[in-house]
Amino acid sequence: MSEKQGWGNICERVDTCALTGAGAFFAAIDKSEVLINGPLWCYFYALRHLEKARPDMYTRFYGSQPDNNAVIYGSEEYVTQELRRMLEDGHKPSVLLLESSCSLSLIGDDLAGMARKLELPFPVVTLDSGGMVGGFAEGYAKAAKKLFAQLLPQTATAKPLAVSILGQSEFYLQGAADTQELKRLLQLAGYEVLCTPGCECTLEELQKLPEASLNIVTNAELGLPLAEYLQKQYGTPYIFAGLPYGVQGTLRWLQQINAKLPAPALDKVMAEAQAQDNYLLSRNNEAIALWGSMWFDNVLVSAPATQALCLAQTLRTEWTDIGSLTVICQQPLKDAPACNTAEAIYTVGVDDAAISEYFKTCDNVLLLTSSSESSVLYRRKQCSFDACNICYPTNDEVFITKQPMVGLQGSAYMLERLWNCFIRRKKNKVE
Repeated sequence: MSEKQGWGNICERVDTCALTGAGAFFAAIDKSEVLINGPLWCYFYALRHLEKARPDMYTRFYGSQPDNNAVIYGSEEYVTQELRRMLEDGHKPSVLLLESSCSLSLIGDDLAGMARKLELPFPVVTLDSGGMVGGFAEGYAKAAKKLFAQLLPQTATAKPLAVSILGQSEFYLQGAADTQELKRLLQLAGYEVLCTPGCECTLEELQKLPEASLNIVTNAELGLPLAEYLQKQYGTPYIFAGLPYGVQGTLRWLQQINAKLPAPALDKVMAEAQAQDNYLLSRNNEAIALWGSMWFDNVLVSAPATQALCLAQTLRTEWTDIGSLTVICQQPLKDAPACNTAEAIYTVGVDDAAISEYFKTCDNVLLLTSSSESSVLYRRKQCSFDACNICYPTNDEVFITKQPMVGLQGSAYMLERLWNCFIRRKKNKVE
């Protein structure tokens, strides 16, 4: 971990470790399997996070379980034993990720050599978790680029109107539903969506990535390293479009893409957007007539950087009136999306003193955050707040249904959640 990414932030609060990020990228590939070369603590820590989106993840997620001596003498015995067990049990994954944990990465075991010795009948991608140099996003990007280098074709011809979405993860809250909505909108506009790495894809779809005429980056912390790699290797241009929240935010998102690669059926999305806008206006007016205009004195948005900034931009311009809006980005971004609606924007690891002071003094606040932020305010006891979880962990709410937060469908879902927070607050004041 870097000096600015301490234990409390990486493995206890909002972010997770690079081993988990690498595992998450591969877990999203259909029929893939993951073998963690590390202690049971690392195995169960990563598995617990991945099970939030894939409850059956344990059926294709394994651990080598080396003992303490392996840190000195190596882990080949344990890795080989587990790989042989997989062969004996008839495992035939589409691709296997074999990665070492932070501690075992220090040994320098030749994981690729271990796999070659057994002549495994399926592709194997090996890497150290990178836990010493970053969190979830770094592990995700490292695993993706390693797979690209090993399993993507050397050359390809770009297909007209073919795009890929880079930067999605089904292990972000509602990540799979968000990705489906983005695909739906792009397909409605007339694009062919080749692949969504990191979210419900197949190995065959991943191998079509070089055929894209344009790569669309959503979450920059996940997608930009992939886009830069594909541009360098295949010359594929990319656009950092961010995440489309709200009706108008969705139209701006598509217009950015259209400017780079004109869409043949953008009018279809425009028509749906107008219909959705009219519907939301009607529902909004009905709620105002009953409860008054939606208003929050203070709002905190804290999430992975792209999500936090894009959601904050729409929050004030489309959804609600706010007295003071504060944004906390969970990691720095070199190409941050524009956000001119917030009074203050902080970055974890950069503005920690200011963030700490905010949590000591804030009151009467709506939290659009994970439950980590609400846990801080619960401990203060005298702070009044409402919680609306938008990222993991989510101990303030239960999420069972898959609902997108982005796009046209997500605009209704998010507006509904905001109204319900406002109504609860009004009721609590009466009580």
